Amino acid sequence: MGKYILVTAEKFGYGPIITCLNVVKVLKQKLDKKTKLIFLGTSIAKEQAISSKLFDEVIECKTYNYHDLSNFKELFIHACAIVSSENQFGAIYAKQLNAKNVYFIDNLVWMWDKITPGLEIVDGYFISETFSSKENFKKIGQNIKNPIFVGPLRDIDKTHYGSENMLMINFGGAESFMLEEQIVKRFYKKILSEILNTVVLNKFDKIFVCGGSGIINAIMENCSLYENVEIKTLPYKEYLDKLHKCSHIIMSSGLGNFIETVGIGKSIMYIPPVNYSQLLQLEEYKNLDLGFEILNWDAFDFYKKIPEFLDEEAGVNMVVENVAKYLKDNSKTLYNKVIHFIDSNKQTNFFSKRNSYISNFSSDAPEIIANYILKGVNNENTK
Repeated sequence: MGKYILVTAEKFGYGPIITCLNVVKVLKQKLDKKTKLIFLGTSIAKEQAISSKLFDEVIECKTYNYHDLSNFKELFIHACAIVSSENQFGAIYAKQLNAKNVYFIDNLVWMWDKITPGLEIVDGYFISETFSSKENFKKIGQNIKNPIFVGPLRDIDKTHYGSENMLMINFGGAESFMLEEQIVKRFYKKILSEILNTVVLNKFDKIFVCGGSGIINAIMENCSLYENVEIKTLPYKEYLDKLHKCSHIIMSSGLGNFIETVGIGKSIMYIPPVNYSQLLQLEEYKNLDLGFEILNWDAFDFYKKIPEFLDEEAGVNMVVENVAKYLKDNSKTLYNKVIHFIDSNKQTNFFSKRNSYISNFSSDAPEIIANYILKGVNNENTK
């Protein structure tokens, strides 16, 4: 097969794969022409890997399943490097096989209760900071052999684009092996129905509804058609192009969504979360006081407090309990929040504060990671 780097990304929404692609884009520019890039993944991660056109080969694999991973044992063993974006199973499996140059990218060290055993011995543990992770790292990261702190792995943009009278509703990837598929689909269908039953249809010339193909296909089933509403999964570049044109954005929380929108002068509303990291992110956004319209589960009467620093599965389960209660909820909580968001023009007062916040981040994280990986590969070549 020749020399190749094996890349994996978890299907945990868009975060892991878009993070991954931003690194791979830089890596591809620096690699010699003989070294191939092979992607291993499934669902939304595989979908975006294909549309990126960055890989020489894209292979279907449930990367959260050791049995599926074992089908590609030889691919792991003979790779000159393995890059895993939040795919813990893939990185741990690679180290179990004594694979060379195993690198792991983690965007969530700020919220973990522990580091999964087996990850601490990877050859480079990249800690991407949108929120400061150093304090929590002192508690949980003492055994990590090679920690490297970097900035956010998303496009940092402070351009205030000329906005048109358009609304984007972005549901993100909306996928995870920890989430029950049907309850997630029902959740987003209800969210969209409530939004479109407000004044938005008459207020905006165009409304874009986007997200991963799984959730978009579900929404399209028995969906009412509106002349000014476009519902589709968007390639990443097209998503950014449309995002920059809209005056208002309603979206799920996510570190990528946050970084890509905080500096571009838009009115932003966050909908309730479907997983634990989203819930904690919304709390962080509230503390930052950047003027966002935020609807977290604590705004609903049925909410039961969810603590910080739970293990991920326990946190996700508690969030899903709220999702299930919302599906039976007949209050106007979301409806009223959307009305207030559309009718309020106060977010413009926070644009300069948002610019100051985003200015604290460097944009060289993909470069740092790519160079570190290349150094490992080149050192291996000289042995």
